[in-house]
Amino acid sequence: MRRNLHIILLLLSDIFFIFISILLAISIRKLLNVFFDLPNVNYSYITFLNIYIILIAILAFEGVYTKRFDFWHETKIIIRSSILSFIIIFANLALEQNTNFYSRTGLLFIFIISALILPISKFYIKRLLFRFDVWKKIATVISENVDFKSQLFDDPYLGYVRATGLQRGIIFIDGQTIGKEKLDKIIESNLRNSREIVFTPVLNGYDFSNSYIYNMFNSRTNIFTLENELLVKRNQVCKMFLDYTLVIMSMPIWLPVLLIIAGIIKKEDPNGGVLFKQERLGKNGKVFTCYKFRSMYTDHSFMEAWLKEHPEEKEYYDKYHKYINDPRVTRIGNILRKTSLDELPQLINVLKGEMSLVGPRPYMVTEKEDIGQKSHLVLAVKPGITGIWQVSGRSDVDFDNRVEMDIWYMKNWSLWNDIVILLKTIGTVLGRGGAR
Repeated sequence: MRRNLHIILLLLSDIFFIFISILLAISIRKLLNVFFDLPNVNYSYITFLNIYIILIAILAFEGVYTKRFDFWHETKIIIRSSILSFIIIFANLALEQNTNFYSRTGLLFIFIISALILPISKFYIKRLLFRFDVWKKIATVISENVDFKSQLFDDPYLGYVRATGLQRGIIFIDGQTIGKEKLDKIIESNLRNSREIVFTPVLNGYDFSNSYIYNMFNSRTNIFTLENELLVKRNQVCKMFLDYTLVIMSMPIWLPVLLIIAGIIKKEDPNGGVLFKQERLGKNGKVFTCYKFRSMYTDHSFMEAWLKEHPEEKEYYDKYHKYINDPRVTRIGNILRKTSLDELPQLINVLKGEMSLVGPRPYMVTEKEDIGQKSHLVLAVKPGITGIWQVSGRSDVDFDNRVEMDIWYMKNWSLWNDIVILLKTIGTVLGRGGAR
């Protein structure tokens, strides 16, 4: 019973929060009646039974109650399940022409609210269950990668704890660091006694979560399909639509902020301009003018002497392409950099079609040689205001690792990844964490 207790509790919590979603949706629908002439609906909670059954059934089929996913992957599953449930129920209503006990607007609100509430509720409930030892699962990790181990054991949402003594539990194998032959031997030696074995593919840097996997029985061969999603015209249009929609709709917010910051910059250092303009590498290596708020004094004549006094700063710059304590930065510039508001003018670059909201960092023209032979991958997409490096949670990533992150983004692009990066960017900026 205790072994499956977490399944029961997660299931009950979802039922409860779907009920909350229905209550909120009905309240919003009734509130709209005050402002709009909408048809009256005789609500009966029994009529909402289909919502519970279909949504819970789809979530169960997706493995939400029996498998362990990280927060963002599970959120994707919940949103996808909510959309599918809405389509099924709405199609059923259309076929039956039964609108006496349903409101199409209310139905839409139910699934929108569910898609928002369920991931948030799971985030806190799983942490609570982990604290009470209900959401813990013993795991053994075979890997030389410290980051891989910490990702598994430091996240209460996954709920894995290190095996001790003769315990084994689920086995995680990092195929990237141990190689194919050793991976085969470890799997074969553990397959008989371990119910579940998880391993990362030897092929590095690819997201297989959206890949199609099938088996060629006669040759006993597993086939993985990889697609470059950014080459699909539909995806390019969706990414561009997301960029322009978010930038234009948020203009009443960011435009006044942009003007206020411009005034403060001009007041602190009236000798220079408001914007810092620099040539950067765009899509396919095309050079464009990238805009940022000027965060430095115009007079840099003291830098040569300062670098002689601080040789460690030059070493740091050679490795990370930035200084630890840059004396050229103004007071307002320091604030802008910490909050990433210095990049706000790049929204103009997005409107001009030169940049995207999410993408690889816009590299300087002089850095193309540093990128090396992989520049054709990094420069295959538009550079972004934010990207995977900015939300990595690490500010000490060297240049080569930044390039690898940008290549991973390009090879594994999806609209969902862009949305996750945008949401994490908001958290990073508000928390002043992550990459500077």
